[in-house]
Amino acid sequence: MLYVYWFRKDLRLEDNKGLSEFLSNVSAGNNFSLIYIKNKNTFSYFGEKRISFLNNSLSELELSLTSGNLHLQKFYGKSTEIFRSLTEKYGDINLYYNKQIEPYCIKRDILVKEIIETSGGKVFEYNDTCIFEPGEIKNDSGEQYRVYTPFKKNALSRLEKIHYGKINTGLNIIDCGNEVIVDIKSDSEGNTGISGKTEQTFISGGRKEGLSFLKEFYTSGISEYKNKRDIPSVKGTSKLSAHLHFGTVSIREALRTAIAALEKSKNEPDATGIQTWINELLWREFYYHITFFNPRLISESFRKEYDDLNWSYDDIHFEKWCKGMTGYPIVDAGMRQLNSEGWLHNRVRMIVAMFLTKDLFIDWRLGEKYFADRLIDLDFASNNGGWQWCASTGVDAQPYFRIFNPYLQSKKFDPDGIYIKKYIPELKDLPSDLIHEPDLMSESEQKKYNVIIDKNYPRRMVDHSKVRDKVITEFKKINKN
Repeated sequence: MLYVYWFRKDLRLEDNKGLSEFLSNVSAGNNFSLIYIKNKNTFSYFGEKRISFLNNSLSELELSLTSGNLHLQKFYGKSTEIFRSLTEKYGDINLYYNKQIEPYCIKRDILVKEIIETSGGKVFEYNDTCIFEPGEIKNDSGEQYRVYTPFKKNALSRLEKIHYGKINTGLNIIDCGNEVIVDIKSDSEGNTGISGKTEQTFISGGRKEGLSFLKEFYTSGISEYKNKRDIPSVKGTSKLSAHLHFGTVSIREALRTAIAALEKSKNEPDATGIQTWINELLWREFYYHITFFNPRLISESFRKEYDDLNWSYDDIHFEKWCKGMTGYPIVDAGMRQLNSEGWLHNRVRMIVAMFLTKDLFIDWRLGEKYFADRLIDLDFASNNGGWQWCASTGVDAQPYFRIFNPYLQSKKFDPDGIYIKKYIPELKDLPSDLIHEPDLMSESEQKKYNVIIDKNYPRRMVDHSKVRDKVITEFKKINKN
């Protein structure tokens, strides 16, 4: 019998539920292997910067194992083919891993489990990605919540130390001499579309950096989170999203850190700031649970009736949005940050998503896919949930008649244009009273600041006040049916 631990979105050795259970069983003297499978994501959401983050994380994990005289064995190709080869070579296999909630991952795991069990082995799955087991938080009727606030209240009322306590995973309990270096063929690395290249990105992969972010946020940011989180020009967020997604930092560690800070808070404002971040972790939890029970969200709106909306598919409009050339500075700054860094401030994510789905009335799925191709911290559940919230098609979505005014958002959250100027250098000399609506400048002002509309910077591509009425009309057509 060969015991196999399959690393997936849990690229760490500490505080790892599945790994802890695996090590406990292997400690009895069983043969074992530690593996990772690189497979081009069948959902086709794998941007270059995200791949680099993944490779950095894998390299650090590999070094950590090597220091303990162990190996991370990497294979390339489809998971089903890898495990079919393993069972053919080694017979019975006991496979351990932490569950994933994405629909395409669940489908993959069902096929893998069938292969393992058909050959006489067993599969052991553990919840490590979520705070609660999906389905554990239900309403009084025993159904899933469709609205965040009651979900949050229920989750907070049930929260106990068992949900965020540290899980011990000491590698020293196993005999390295029992490790099996697997001898099977797999696809070449190049055929997967995922190279082993690592590079410095805006957010680097690996547990060390993830823990550094968490520590810094704990000491100098979490208590001010409520006040700073919506201001894109300041360092007001944790930047842990990619680390939580790839599991270089566990959700338990994040929650445990927040609760420790909450217990030590000395005043109500600090406590409110910390609780606000805990609430954001629960938003992630909420979207994970929704995704788990609604696999159709890969291609459909949560509110099915809105798939009948008469969406626009204007290629020119979409391209201008993608390139950050809409004529709305806060939107353009956001898209340029996304394109250059592979990351985007959450407030600005909402602004650019609302602009695409409401001002341009372009199908949210196109925006979701564009984000997915470029975000380092891509997380299907959060990305899908966020886009459907902005498009007013999802669970607990923004009511369709509440539409962000990009100018008001810009003036409120970037009043001096600090964020805008960082990503749109052609506007760097504009004073704060002109930077939010540059195409309203007179000819003399354009010459004075060397910003010639339609030459140095585009004119607004649509009139927000006019398109807003059109959007509301389209939604009303559906709601009357």
